[in-house]
Amino acid sequence: MKEKEESKKEESTTSSSTVVSFNEATDHYQKIMGVPSQRADLNSMPKALRWFSYFFYTVIILGAILFLVSWFIHR
Repeated sequence: MKEKEESKKEESTTSSSTVVSFNEATDHYQKIMGVPSQRADLNSMPKALRWFSYFFYTVIILGAILFLVSWFIHR
């Protein structure tokens, strides 16, 4: 019983950070071209890079919100 629980825990931790190859093209890019198979963990990055990514995401989200607001106003 414990083995099943441990395997489920392992699957859940790897599945959240590992990008699964779902066809031959993504498998090719991961193995041959060198595309990483794990997602970037922002908490493990340097502080300056984390702040830049937070700023970047914030600008994108605010831009999308402003676009939608202006679209609804001018409609």
